[in-house]
Amino acid sequence: MGKVEVEDTSLKELLKKLVPRVFKATIITAVVGACLLFSWLIISAALADWFPEYQMLFAVFAWGTVFFTFAIRVTDNTIFKYCFIIGRAFFLIIYIVYATNGGLLTLDFMNFHFTLEIMPLLSLMILVNLLAMARGVLQAIEFTSETTRE
Repeated sequence: MGKVEVEDTSLKELLKKLVPRVFKATIITAVVGACLLFSWLIISAALADWFPEYQMLFAVFAWGTVFFTFAIRVTDNTIFKYCFIIGRAFFLIIYIVYATNGGLLTLDFMNFHFTLEIMPLLSLMILVNLLAMARGVLQAIEFTSETTRE
C-alpha cells in the first residue's frame, strides 16, 4: 500500500505563512473600508432626509463587504476562499432583496410620497449574483481538481 506522508509543521512555520497573508488582507480591507467610508460621507448628506433607513442599510452592507473582503484575502489559495465567494454572493442577494423591500423603493419628502418599482433591476442584480455563485462553485471544482493532480 502507499505511504502517507505527514508534514510536521511547527507553529513558527505556520506563523511565517499566516502573518504575511493576514497583513496583506488587512491592507486591502483597509483600502476597501476607506472607500466605503468616503462614499458614506458623500452620500449620507443627500439621502438622510429622503431615506432615513439608509445609514443602517449602508452599515450592514459596509460590514458585510469588509468581512468578506478580509475573509477571501486571508483564505487565498485554499478551498475556503471559494466558500466565502459563494457566501458573499448569497449575502448580496439577500441584502439587495431586503434593502429594496422586494423591488419597491418608497421615498418620503415632506408631503410627497414617491414609490418606485425596480423589479427588472432587482431581477438583474439577483441573476448576476447567482452567476457569481455558479462561478465560485466552478472555481472551487477547478481548485480541487488541480490540487489532486499535484
